[in-house]
Amino acid sequence: MQEPEAHRIQTPATLQLTTMLNPVMSKLVGKRVVLASASPRRREILNNVGLRFEIVPSWFKETLDKSAFEMPYEYAKETAKEKALEVAKRMHLKHLKTPDIVIGADTVVSIDNDILEKPIDKKDAYRMLSRLSNKEHSVFTGVAIIQCCSGKENQLETKIIDFYEETKVKFADLSEELLWDYIHSGEPMDKAGGYGIQALGGMLVESVHGDFLNVVGFPLHHFCKKLAEIYNPPTCQGTKIHYVPTVQVSSGGPANHLGNGMAEEEFDSNQTVEFQASCPPGQTIQDNVSETGMDLHHNQAMASVSNESNVEFLHKVMGLIDGFKASQVHINYKA
Repeated sequence: MQEPEAHRIQTPATLQLTTMLNPVMSKLVGKRVVLASASPRRREILNNVGLRFEIVPSWFKETLDKSAFEMPYEYAKETAKEKALEVAKRMHLKHLKTPDIVIGADTVVSIDNDILEKPIDKKDAYRMLSRLSNKEHSVFTGVAIIQCCSGKENQLETKIIDFYEETKVKFADLSEELLWDYIHSGEPMDKAGGYGIQALGGMLVESVHGDFLNVVGFPLHHFCKKLAEIYNPPTCQGTKIHYVPTVQVSSGGPANHLGNGMAEEEFDSNQTVEFQASCPPGQTIQDNVSETGMDLHHNQAMASVSNESNVEFLHKVMGLIDGFKASQVHINYKA
């Protein structure tokens, strides 16, 4: 059941992210946005910023050879990309309607560059948690944003924008009693690394350095910044490919897990779930600038954005332009 709008907690961080996405949201209206994951936590995180999307769990078999990747985050990024591409290809062929954007994500736990899988039994969970006890480890989430369109002869064309986020997590010095109490709760058994920070596993954690939501399963702040770069200005900073690589899919429908440290809800493989949240109204920054005849200044400002650090500066510039517009209206009214 969707949480009522009035009951949502609007923290300063949430308001900041919503403000960041305001210029982007109007450009996403009418676009078909798909989340290639059945994770209820990822769904909730994206819903909280008002993003409208459908849920189509990926059927990608997570059979990538981990030893082929030098760093754990490379594995997470590649897995996220393959998940999203599988969904994009399947929807293009099955529904004859290509999605505009497909979002894929994969979260892994790593210590000493070793990727910790989901424990196979309680002894394996004890081995993992004992290894993490009183030590710092990394949680990596790879995210892929796939922009899709139909090319010549109805072939699927895509642009891929991917990134990763790392969060450092320090476990407390865990006693044998606490370890086994947690293991007997059953929570570790469907979590990569053997714990879930958003639930009982939080009692094992001494400190977190970085994005907390990244540990839950989705780096919201980094994702919002990336969307702002893509759609404001509306240019794609990605690698364009003219085909979708062949991917392995399970014959029985969606896998029961996506390897991201979170239990997945069961989905009907033939069902597409649409999940909609409220979209903040209002004009985009570009619309406001156009009304004052300042397109030249707007374009020059956009051209100056060459990296992530300039995005915040750009929004400040746009705020000054909006303020100038308001002052002009006031002057005209007085006249």
